[in-house]
Amino acid sequence: MSSDEFVYRSDLEKTPLPEILATVNRYGVPGVLELVQANVVKQVYLFDGDIIFATSTDRGESLGDYLVRSGEITEAELQESSYALSDSPGARHGEILVKMGFLDREKLGAAVRKQVQSILWSLFNWKQGQVSFKVGSAKDDEVFKIKIPTARAIVAGCRRIEDPKMITARMGGRGALLKMLPRPPHLEKFRLESDERELLELVDGKKTLYELCESGPASAGANARILYAFAELQMLTIDPSSSGKILIQVRG
Repeated sequence: MSSDEFVYRSDLEKTPLPEILATVNRYGVPGVLELVQANVVKQVYLFDGDIIFATSTDRGESLGDYLVRSGEITEAELQESSYALSDSPGARHGEILVKMGFLDREKLGAAVRKQVQSILWSLFNWKQGQVSFKVGSAKDDEVFKIKIPTARAIVAGCRRIEDPKMITARMGGRGALLKMLPRPPHLEKFRLESDERELLELVDGKKTLYELCESGPASAGANARILYAFAELQMLTIDPSSSGKILIQVRG
């Protein structure tokens, strides 16, 4: 691939994943987001505003290993199906498992969705890594595709951020004032969960980040994570004139 095929290049230290996904979603272009860290390459496929698939070169995140960890198949079944897969160029491991009777199609579909989500959520905790986005068509060679609205994936992924410094470093200070913004047109149909809606309704331009996190419906840490997601989605903004350090214990 030549470099001019890519519409975007960056690194996660400069631009975190929620911001990248929010930008891609805002423009609504289909394509592949590729993230590289050390020897691991993960790809997220987007189409029509949804995340439809994700892959990883990390062997521990393969479908077979996921199925063993979740108890859907045994180690022996994994090995036997892997041998069969090596003898079937172009075949999918999941289809081989179904054909061999180790897994039914319904369980395979559910497992693929959970495996893809696991890969996706892990990326929200990557602090470093090279990122590129290439415009292109949907991934058509997968039997099972998931469908997660990108805005929902951003909120769900931010809820899973483990390191509070990844949030507090980007949300201003203790006295930062958060102001609600008009709902962006592409998010008009984005449905909030009850705790998210309740927290967003508290944002009035007068309450500080500290006050919002302490008075919101969940723990201070959970509230901070949700507010961070909303900020990246441009549903709220941080008043640049407010300042100070966040003194919030971001708990799990």
